[in-house]
This record gives sequence, structure tokens and C-alpha cells, in this order.
Amino acid sequence: MNAAHGTGVLVVSDADTGELVEATGLPRDPAAVPLALSWDGGHVLVRTGPENQPDRDLVLSCLATGRRQVFDAQANGLVYQAALSPDGRSMATLADEDDVRVDITDLTTGVRRPLWSAAGWRSESGVAWSPDGGLVSVSYIDEESDRTDTVVLSVADGSVLTRYDGLGTLGSPNGTWTGERELLLVEEFSEEDVPPLFLQDVATGAVRRFTRAPGYVGGVPAVVGDRLVQRLSAGLFDCALDGTDPRPVLVLPPAHEVGFFDVSGAF
Repeated sequence: MNAAHGTGVLVVSDADTGELVEATGLPRDPAAVPLALSWDGGHVLVRTGPENQPDRDLVLSCLATGRRQVFDAQANGLVYQAALSPDGRSMATLADEDDVRVDITDLTTGVRRPLWSAAGWRSESGVAWSPDGGLVSVSYIDEESDRTDTVVLSVADGSVLTRYDGLGTLGSPNGTWTGERELLLVEEFSEEDVPPLFLQDVATGAVRRFTRAPGYVGGVPAVVGDRLVQRLSAGLFDCALDGTDPRPVLVLPPAHEVGFFDVSGAF
């Protein structure tokens, strides 16, 4: 299932039928800000209220039943980005207040433990779990270098396993890793008109570079297997890693746009 956020509407699309259905049972007053889809596509995580609201929560809602779990969105600074673990037992959250902080919360007990922090600010990218649940990637703006860097953290102890300077992950919490240890990154400041993509093997250090075709370039919110999901003027399209062979995923009428997109791990 995919999730897209338009003008106040969160919809889910069945990966088999393509049918779009508005997600029900979500907080509406204040409005919900979508953060992540669960790995199995059955739950969506949202944050209630705009950023200037004093009281905000993280709400995990079951799409089938509307059942909610509520967590504090401001325990260690306001949560701006989040991702749900592949086994559905935990969530990783990124807060931006004085520095960048990543915490892991047990969804059963609500216990939150600090994982990692650094001097800097949130980036347009966010946090993403590796498919085996052992690693979390985090893209952020480093305070010293003033650029987007990405670190890969061990969920067990928060240690930094590897770092990619000047490279950021994609925006989808579930559409960032292409394999158990392969992470797709994009160059922030590229000398090329079309920023290339880099498929990094975090275990071996091997890297593959993909130059995207200029005729089929748009914002890249996700990678699914060996296909990119891109925002183009007519909606969402998937294509090969070099940008060729575009196929429609979600066609939108004029004056509509996708503000949030995530994909289930089973897509």
C-alpha cells in the first residue's frame, strides 16, 4: 500500500488493485501530519497539529479498524520525522531542538530510549529502518559543515557504522533501503544538472552510481526493489534507477500535488 497526503486528505492505495481509499479514523482537529506507513501497510503514524500548537501527539492508527495508540510527540523535542520497524514493535523518531536526536520507542510499553544525537538540524530526508530491523539510517544537516550527511546507526547501541558526507536518503521511511544492507542516496550539491543516485552497500562499502535521464527526472521520494518512485507534473510514476521506463502509479488532476508518500515493505 502507498500513502499520499494532498490538501488535507490522506489516501491509501492497494498495491494489487490500485484502488484509492481515504484513510479514516485519523485526528482531524487539530489536523494530522502523516509521518510513516507501517511495514505491512496496515497502520499509519501521524503527528497531530501544526508546528505552532503547544500540545501534540504521535498517533499510530490501524487503517482497518481505526484503533489508535497515542505517544508523546515532544518528550525530547518535537518529533518531525519517524519510521516504524519492520517487525511492527518499535518506532524510530527524529526530533530537532537544539540538536538532532534519534530515539527508539517500544510500541507496546511506550518506553523511549535515546539512540543517537548530533549538532545540527533535520533535513528534508529522515529516518529509515533496514529491512532486517538491525540498522537505522539518518539524514541530517551537520552544524559544522552545513550540508546534508547520512549516518547508519546500530539499533542495538546507537554506534555509527558508516557515514556518507554530502549524501541524503530519500524521503520515504520504507522506500530508502533496497536490500538488507543496500541504501540509496542522492548527492545534495552536484555539479551535474541532474544529481546522480548512489546505491551503497553499508556492509562491504561497494557503491553503484546511476545517472538519471534528464527527460524523466522528478523528486524521488522512494525506491522499491530496482524501481524509483518519482514525483512528476502529472503525479507519481515509477521508473528504472536511471530514470527511464516511467510507468504511472498515481495520476493527479491539475492543481493537486503529493505532499507525503510512503510505501509498505511488502509493496
